[in-house]
Amino acid sequence: METVQYTSPFFARIVLFAASFTAHRAQHRPEPQESMTPQQTENTAPENGASENTAPNNGAPAAGHGPHGPQGPHGASEDPQNIYLLKDAPILKALLSLGVPMALGLAITSIYNVVNSYFVGHYGSVEELAATGYGVPVFGVIMAIAGLFGLGASTLASRKLGEGQPAHEIHRVTSFALYSALGVGTIAAIIGFILADPITGIMGASGGSYEPTRIYVHLMFLGAPLAIGMFTLEQLVRSEGYAKQSMYGIIVGTVVTCIFDVLFIAIMGMGVAGSGWAMLLANGASMLYYLLFLMRKSENFSANIRDFSLDPAIIKPVVAVGAAELIQSLNLIFAALLLNNLAASYGDDTVAAFGLAMRLNMVPEMLCMGLCMGGIPLYAYAYGARNGARVKQALRTATILSVITSAAITIPVLIFRRELLAVVGDERLVSTGEEVLVALMLAAVFNAVSIVFVSWFQAAGKGGPAMLMTLGIALLFFPAVYFGNMWFGFKGLTWAFPFTQVLACALGLVLFLATGGSKVPPAEPEVEAEGSEESDAQATQVSVAQPEQKA
Repeated sequence: METVQYTSPFFARIVLFAASFTAHRAQHRPEPQESMTPQQTENTAPENGASENTAPNNGAPAAGHGPHGPQGPHGASEDPQNIYLLKDAPILKALLSLGVPMALGLAITSIYNVVNSYFVGHYGSVEELAATGYGVPVFGVIMAIAGLFGLGASTLASRKLGEGQPAHEIHRVTSFALYSALGVGTIAAIIGFILADPITGIMGASGGSYEPTRIYVHLMFLGAPLAIGMFTLEQLVRSEGYAKQSMYGIIVGTVVTCIFDVLFIAIMGMGVAGSGWAMLLANGASMLYYLLFLMRKSENFSANIRDFSLDPAIIKPVVAVGAAELIQSLNLIFAALLLNNLAASYGDDTVAAFGLAMRLNMVPEMLCMGLCMGGIPLYAYAYGARNGARVKQALRTATILSVITSAAITIPVLIFRRELLAVVGDERLVSTGEEVLVALMLAAVFNAVSIVFVSWFQAAGKGGPAMLMTLGIALLFFPAVYFGNMWFGFKGLTWAFPFTQVLACALGLVLFLATGGSKVPPAEPEVEAEGSEESDAQATQVSVAQPEQKA
């Protein structure tokens, strides 16, 4: 399933949205602390040599790893190996450790898209393969809802971890995210399942593709609670720095879905229905794995319904960040429909050229998205910890890393573009796709910077700038594509991508500077918390001493 996301700018999301995908899934069975390796023991030890287990186990939450150090005063608890990446690791190491697994996961997802298309197209019919394409907008709606709770809650949880908030405060966030996602997902499933027939018609399916699309849409809505719940839990896993576990989840999920594809499609001949059931069951298994992992590994996660809260202090920041993701995902639906209709007017060669160019463009897009999406917990934790220097260094490093990564892939593709196009198409495809590929690859370089801006706004909980950038890009993109095609034909349609992306990058810079850049709030609350802790300790000493004096 797509990592929307979470987190990725409009154009990168268009590329990923054009292909069906399988959801992030995870299964990780941690070893007990008693069996930690020497290297793990070294990483978990605080600098002063104290062990994290020196605190008495009196039933209170274990100490967290906020700005007060590994043994913070607020009572939140974290696995130090993961907190080390968020709090103390060198910036480049942290970004690579958090981002590379995400980038690899996105790459694995794109490979699965090809495998799934093979099974449906080879063992099914052309109409069934078309049904998977018609169903993409429906899937976009489901994942838009998932992004609302998953991204909004995960960034809030990371900031609270950085602030050293008590574990029970973070429990309220995670419980709200879990049960809100399941509740809204269930409502969406009921409404969508009832209205599946008219929705199928709206998607454009007709003739022989109508019935396969209707079946596929029914199955997608049936699995909506699992897909939304799974994605929300996956985001919560990443919020605590478990980047590798997120990657493992994608691998496990891809393998599980491929197994069901073979069983349902190749052996049982279920066609597109088999693909839908495979995705539904895999999402259910993934959600269970994420849930078990968090319940066993994280003391900041709560699946207890008693921790569920409709406190505005939780809802407001979650919705502020998640709403931008929701609107961006909905924009993708209209963007995909618009591009399909405009490109189709130039014939099948143009549609094929756009499709191929976008797949090639996915490589730098996914790598940059992975690096920046992996960095979101790092930004959010440093922001919550009021560590302005670390935030500034992280953003600078992420920008340089994203641009270098994009350029390192874009330049060779531009040099050998004709050779790459000739591998999969004839001369007509090469001549048409060459210009499309040049335009998209040039847009990718500017998109690399835009990704950093969006990631920072989301990590810092700046819902306003995130919303403005989302709406701004949409308002720039749709007129550019429509009027570019009207006034300049195919060239206008093609070059609308880099034109809009340059403006989007400029918009991100303006919003970044207008909202204070990388500045973080002052750290006065931390001092008050420390003072309060010292006062409590002194009061405790006095209360203990008084009985002794009376005796």
